[in-house]
Amino acid sequence: MIVEYYGVTDNVCEWHYIHSIIDHLKFDDSVKLHVVSVTPESDYRDKVILDSDVKNIIFGLSDDNMTDNIPQDWKDNAVVFKSYLSPEQERGNVHSLPLGYKYNNRHVSNENLPIINRPFDVFFSGHMSPFPHREDYMSSVIDFFNNLKPKDKPNIDINITEGFNMGIDGEIYSKSMHRAKIAICPPVNVSIETFRHYEAMRSGTIVVSPKLPETKIYKDSYICQVDDWHNDAGHVIMDLLKDLDMLQLVQDKQNDDYINRYSPQAIAKYITDLV
Repeated sequence: MIVEYYGVTDNVCEWHYIHSIIDHLKFDDSVKLHVVSVTPESDYRDKVILDSDVKNIIFGLSDDNMTDNIPQDWKDNAVVFKSYLSPEQERGNVHSLPLGYKYNNRHVSNENLPIINRPFDVFFSGHMSPFPHREDYMSSVIDFFNNLKPKDKPNIDINITEGFNMGIDGEIYSKSMHRAKIAICPPVNVSIETFRHYEAMRSGTIVVSPKLPETKIYKDSYICQVDDWHNDAGHVIMDLLKDLDMLQLVQDKQNDDYINRYSPQAIAKYITDLV
């Protein structure tokens, strides 16, 4: 398989995950993969020249504004996989692509502990500014915990950092994620999806998230999704923590989800089947 990159280098968050997917794709040189930054801030769409002599596949990355920006030429003459895809855009040759986890020195895979061996109930580490959307989502959960009686409060590990990738050390972040039962996964900007969703699943940590887009990759997922986040997220977390046997079942289902739906091997198969 021939691979070309457009505005995508080894410092992008998706680099390790995308390369792991590519390593598991077994196409020959009759297939060309174009890996393209399509975010408005770094838009390389016009640099892509499709090759009429081969099968063209496109990975469109980094557009967390969920812009409807896939060129008609791509839709007609390539198979497109785009992260941050809305359900309305997923039709014909256009398919959703998971974000995956951040590059490997940010999230390190450790042994996934069973629920009963995880000392922290709830974990979040991330920044608020300049995203009032996230601050709004996190504030409602933090206020909920602060209003609980001391005897009812779970063992939480919440770290508000100064900026993107400016928080705790990657190894500490990974160990903290692996030691928590539940990870709070609020949105950042327009999209509900975050790298944290995948880092948590990779760690065997239960994801609690606002409602995700109903694309192929999330349909029938075992991710815990909360319809009315501001009123119900805290209650959902507490209900999960009340029954550790049930929480272990959820962990088992999410582990299976990660292996069979979101791991690089699974996504390589998903792409191969669609191509």
